[in-house]
Amino acid sequence: MSNSGGLIRSSAPLNTGKLISSYYLEIDYLLERIEGATSHYQTLGVERTAGSEDVILAYQKSVGVLHPSYHKVRAAVPDELLARVDQAFTKVSEAFSVLTNSGKRTQYDDLRNPRTYSTHPLDLPKAMAEERPRTSPPKNEATEKQSVNTETVEIKVAQEMRPVFTTASVQQGIVERRRCERFKLTVPVLVAGYDQHGKKWQEVSKTIDVSRIGVGVRMRNRIKHGLIVHITLPLPTKLRSHGFSEAGYNMYAIVRRVEPLTDSMRVVGLEFIGATPPSDFLYKPWATFRTQKWIGPDRRREPREERIEPVAVEYLDGSMQRLGREAAVTENISANGVRVCVRAAPPEFEFVRLTSPNRTFNSLALVRNHWSGTDGFERLCLQFVDDEWSM
Repeated sequence: MSNSGGLIRSSAPLNTGKLISSYYLEIDYLLERIEGATSHYQTLGVERTAGSEDVILAYQKSVGVLHPSYHKVRAAVPDELLARVDQAFTKVSEAFSVLTNSGKRTQYDDLRNPRTYSTHPLDLPKAMAEERPRTSPPKNEATEKQSVNTETVEIKVAQEMRPVFTTASVQQGIVERRRCERFKLTVPVLVAGYDQHGKKWQEVSKTIDVSRIGVGVRMRNRIKHGLIVHITLPLPTKLRSHGFSEAGYNMYAIVRRVEPLTDSMRVVGLEFIGATPPSDFLYKPWATFRTQKWIGPDRRREPREERIEPVAVEYLDGSMQRLGREAAVTENISANGVRVCVRAAPPEFEFVRLTSPNRTFNSLALVRNHWSGTDGFERLCLQFVDDEWSM
């Protein structure tokens, strides 16, 4: 839990103006959809069964984004983006022209899906017809309400959300460890926060996957576990808990996972905490926060055993250069991971090498969580990379 420091005047966090939240994020998302579309239906974002009114509405929404009424924003758009906008407008207009004309639409559907089947019903032998099993659609299970309370950050999952997507098949034998299903979706996202000196920073990136309780993002900025950030992204409406009519979804999130640097980018897992930040954030927005211990079903790959053993921890940077080394003790251990108690981890490091003198164990490890305890010591949750701990 962070300690409150000097009062900092609160301002609208990450207020980058309507140019980003209301236009740039939305236009980037729309252009990606239109440019990647392989049919007129995908271009307008409608189903094949959509009626003319739905097509007209989708067209009006697309044009409203491509050619906004606030001309000052349009005037500030770079030339290369304007060229993409013009091409997208041509594609949207063509789709509208075809799908609102019954004759053209029928011809278009026939060309895309030629009818190669017989128009006459297939006569089955009576015995076979009687034996033909009748299948009924699986019953939908009620969506479970989830709520996670934290020590300094209250994380609440949107209540009574209807399922948005369904999984076609699930491989048997694999246990789903996530608290909420994630979906592969790439949309532009604006992430902003504060560094350890209290200076604001922001980065425009794209999501890797999304869910109703968080997102995965690729980022260039170095970011710490437990940091509170503010994000703006065009999240699908059915995954939101508020702001359903707004173009950009504004949400505070806590950093729950940070992957090592790869190709100058990090994969960062963010968990939504609400439309407003925790109270301590207003006083010390660069502090790190920690959620309460998970009280639901065990989500670890292997069970952890409470065990105290002496180990040596070596801190490494991205190029595997040593930044420091210290003696530490374990708090719990599994074959593939451990939680260690340390005194003074460097402010920035990428990897850890953990050595056990009593077991001749030596392995490179990834940091999966990092926080300061109430006793003043730091905790590192590590996942082994090179070797397994003999239990």
